[in-house]
Amino acid sequence: MYNTKKVVGDFFEEKIVQLFDLIRIDPQGIGRAPDLVARDGSFYVEVKASAYNNGGVIKRAQLYRFDKDISVRRFYVFVYHSIIKDMEKLYSTEEELKRILDLKSLFLFPFSTVKAHFEKSKKSYHHQVDFFVQLKENMAADIFLGDEKAWKHLGLESNIYARTKPHEKVHIVTRNRILEKEILASFHPEFL
Repeated sequence: MYNTKKVVGDFFEEKIVQLFDLIRIDPQGIGRAPDLVARDGSFYVEVKASAYNNGGVIKRAQLYRFDKDISVRRFYVFVYHSIIKDMEKLYSTEEELKRILDLKSLFLFPFSTVKAHFEKSKKSYHHQVDFFVQLKENMAADIFLGDEKAWKHLGLESNIYARTKPHEKVHIVTRNRILEKEILASFHPEFL
C-alpha cells in the first residue's frame, strides 16, 4: 500500500513548482527547510495540501524553525483538493490517485499571517507532529476576502496586506505588496 499523504504532498509541490516557476529544495519532505525556493532566492515557499474540509497542517516546530533559520521572505501555499474521504480504498494505486487529484483552490499567504493564525488558534497535538493547527479552505477564503472576523482572529491590520486573484482558483496575499510583482510575473496558469 502506498502513502496517500506523501503522494498528495508530492503531487501538489510539483504543481506549485510549475505554477510559480520555483525550485524544489526539500524533496525528501524532511521539513528542515521550506519545500520550495524562488529561482533568484528571494523567497521560500512551504506547501500544505489537504482536502478543503480538513485543512493544511501548520506544525509548531516547523513554523518556528523557519522563523528562526530563514532570513528571507517566506510564504505558505495552501492547496485544497476535493477528495474528502477513503483515498486508500477508492484509489488502489498512486497513478489512480494522481489522475483524480484536482486543485480546487490555492491560497498563497505571507509568513506573518500563517504565524498569526497558528498563535491565535486552538492547538492540537499528535506525537509524530508536535503541536499543530489547521487552516481550512473557508478560513483561507475569509482571510483573502478581508473578512473582519478572520482578521480580528489574526490580530493583524488587513489594510497592510494586498490581495490579488490572477486566476479563479488562485488567491495571493502579500504584505505591503512585497514580492507581489515577482510572484505574478512567475505565475503560469497553463499548469492549472
